[in-house]
Amino acid sequence: MTLFDYLFIVLIEPLKLLFEVVFYYSYKFSGNVALSIVVISLVINLLVLPLYKYAEKLEKEQRKKKQSIKPWADRIKASFKGDERVMMLQAYYRENDYKVTSVFKESVSLFLQIPFFMAAYSFLSELKILQGVSLGPIADLASPDSLISIGAFSINALPILMTLINIVSSFIYSEKGNIRDKIKLVLIALIFLVLLYNSPAGLVFYWTLNNIFSLGKNIVMHFRKSKPEAELNKVTFKFEKRSLAVIMLSCVSLAVLTGVMIPSDVVFQSPFEMTNTLSYDPHSPLLYLLVSAFIAIGVFLIWIPVFICFSNARAKLFASYFLPCITIASVINYFVFNKNFGLLSHKLIYNYDMRFDLKEILINLLVDLAVVLTVLFLSVKFKKIIKHLMAVVLLAICMISAVRVIAIVITLSGFNYMYRNTSEDVNIELSATGQNVVVIMLDKMTGSYIPYIFNERPDVAAKFSGFTYYPNTVSFGQFTNFASPAMYGGYDYTPEMIDARSDELLKDKHNEALLTLPVIFSERGWIVNVGDPSYANYQWIPDLSIYDEYDGINAYHMSGVFNDKMPLLTDAGEELEIRLNRNMFCYGFMKTLPYILQPVAYSYGSYCFLNYNVNNSYIANSSHIQYGLYEKHIQEQLVLDSLVDVIDISQEPDNCFFILSNGSTHDVSLLKEPDYTPAIYVDNTEYDAAHEDRFTVDGVTMHMDTDYCTYAAYQCSMEALISLGKWFDYLRENGLYDNTRIIIVSDHGFGLKQFDDLYVDDLDFDAQSVNPILLVKDFNSSSFKVSEEFMTNADMPSIALEGIVEDPVNPFTNNPINQSNKSGELLIYCSGETSIYINNGTRFVDPDGFWLTVHDNIFVEDNWALYPGEPN
Repeated sequence: MTLFDYLFIVLIEPLKLLFEVVFYYSYKFSGNVALSIVVISLVINLLVLPLYKYAEKLEKEQRKKKQSIKPWADRIKASFKGDERVMMLQAYYRENDYKVTSVFKESVSLFLQIPFFMAAYSFLSELKILQGVSLGPIADLASPDSLISIGAFSINALPILMTLINIVSSFIYSEKGNIRDKIKLVLIALIFLVLLYNSPAGLVFYWTLNNIFSLGKNIVMHFRKSKPEAELNKVTFKFEKRSLAVIMLSCVSLAVLTGVMIPSDVVFQSPFEMTNTLSYDPHSPLLYLLVSAFIAIGVFLIWIPVFICFSNARAKLFASYFLPCITIASVINYFVFNKNFGLLSHKLIYNYDMRFDLKEILINLLVDLAVVLTVLFLSVKFKKIIKHLMAVVLLAICMISAVRVIAIVITLSGFNYMYRNTSEDVNIELSATGQNVVVIMLDKMTGSYIPYIFNERPDVAAKFSGFTYYPNTVSFGQFTNFASPAMYGGYDYTPEMIDARSDELLKDKHNEALLTLPVIFSERGWIVNVGDPSYANYQWIPDLSIYDEYDGINAYHMSGVFNDKMPLLTDAGEELEIRLNRNMFCYGFMKTLPYILQPVAYSYGSYCFLNYNVNNSYIANSSHIQYGLYEKHIQEQLVLDSLVDVIDISQEPDNCFFILSNGSTHDVSLLKEPDYTPAIYVDNTEYDAAHEDRFTVDGVTMHMDTDYCTYAAYQCSMEALISLGKWFDYLRENGLYDNTRIIIVSDHGFGLKQFDDLYVDDLDFDAQSVNPILLVKDFNSSSFKVSEEFMTNADMPSIALEGIVEDPVNPFTNNPINQSNKSGELLIYCSGETSIYINNGTRFVDPDGFWLTVHDNIFVEDNWALYPGEPN
């Protein structure tokens, strides 16, 4: 961003936000675009009326002073020359308290118009809802009106009407006989004509309404006598001496609270999730905090003080009492009444609708009222105390904000926001004459879905000929940071074994696991390709540099590099940038409001903004209905769909290993049934009701009403297997299927309480969360099989190496890679501390974490038990 961009954010963006909020609710209640423009014009004019009254007062005072000194100034100019004239004029001006710069006071009204004009221009010229909307003879408010046509030549009549009204208003406003002022105002009107002549009719209509309101105001003011100001000035003097510090402390506190502290809390939870990976130029999320801070500065340190400064003495005195109350209540609302509604997405949208019950609202209002009355009492009775109290509040907010921002900076230090490669760079070699081993990790996919998917879609099941399905499979954790190391590297990297090596960083042990198979295969001359290794170097976007020191290993970023296959994702990246820049502050402001007002500011995740592309706004209203596309899911799914395009078929007798981690089953979204494809609008209500019998197979029912995303998880698992099935057809057609060992595995399952046999009642534990998918196709296998053998996803490395490497050994621990460790009780670590930016020491740490044991069969409840204490 340039300096002008930041000036625009500070000075214009707060006004633009005001336009957006007023227009949003006027349109929501009226449904009429033209009427909404009338409303924002009326509201804005009423709000700025005190500013213009004060500006006109300054201008009149300046004109009177200028006229009073003009005779003697003219005499000096006529009597003296050169430096003497300059010195005499300066002395005369100083004696009469007149500065040369005071001439700018004559144009205060114009200076006030400029930011409001820029805000209106920025808002209305970009407003997509104007497109195709007519107003009387004007066909399209998003285009110039072209009301008058002469042959092929058209004239925009609305700007001309606007200018005529402006000129009439100027003549009424300027004093009688003051030709110079009249000429100046006419020139200004003509400048606006030039600026707005080819602008959208909606914008010109708004400015015309402004001129009409201005004309009406000038007519009223022309016939109204001014009231004496002596007593007001006396009160103003008292206000300035005792209350300015309290007002400014309150404003600064609100600016830091809404613009820095609350947004930094959001970013701190997961800094890399707040990185716009849809953008061609991803950058640090700290820039969003900077923009939020600048907007808050504009709102609380520029415009609110301006309105207070230009208001009358009574309003100033009211502000000195009111602002401290608002500040303390805002702090209480955030720290005490900070209610969330499920997970907050990277778009700052909650999973669930924002709803408060009446009891919550009343309690919040009563507490806020008590706070306001207490602070008001202190403001009236103990003026010095309230000043010190506000200073303490500001200091506390600043300290918390600083700690959060420093933590974010430390977390993000050294992170590269750019992808290492483009889609053209991705080249996955498979051999038609040698052997291939392919591992596809479908993050979070539940293994128990397979019978239901294959029962519903026999055509998909047919694509998996040669595979063996292992339903009785367990993972060693419920989340990627705990469960994926064992999947990648085997039993040396279960949570128990990782914690045992307490003198080494979790990051280094995780990297070892990711490197295990690629290093073993590359050391034996295999061509190795790796795609999107989970949390490589403990980074949200994998840090592929962990592979750089090893020859023969090619590592790629694949998620996000195929966005060009869906142009909609490019638009989504631009829109997400708008959301994060604008809505960080809006979210912060919303969280300081009382419960009764939060849904008004939140407005279903739009934050009172109508200019989003509806097809890019992801809102799941139920388990069956969804508006918009979930870009993160599409990014991941595009990787699976693009596998056909990135395969380089070699006719040389080379051996190839390829391992890919994919999140299409993790970042789930509702899909349009029965094709299981993304759609801008999804409503599966009727289809799901008519086909609910598909969720009962062999007398076992999979529950679909236990969580809001049960359908999304199932549908995305179906979609992933459909895509892989198409890729298997490609392998068959090119002679690559029989000579390829394929392992489909996940790091853990999805805990949605869908299977009675997987819910351990005595422990209140859902084993679906540790039931990963495991499908294995060996070389030259042809028939589909189901094996009830007890497996873990840590068996994946030994399966991949079986028959290829005799007695394989882990290159880092020198321990054998086999399946012997799963005999007896297995320790499963359960923890909700999933952040790799917090849980990143030498051991997995969580005060609420616990260990479970399981053996032989995860579907038998008695096989599960709580492990007492800590292992090792």
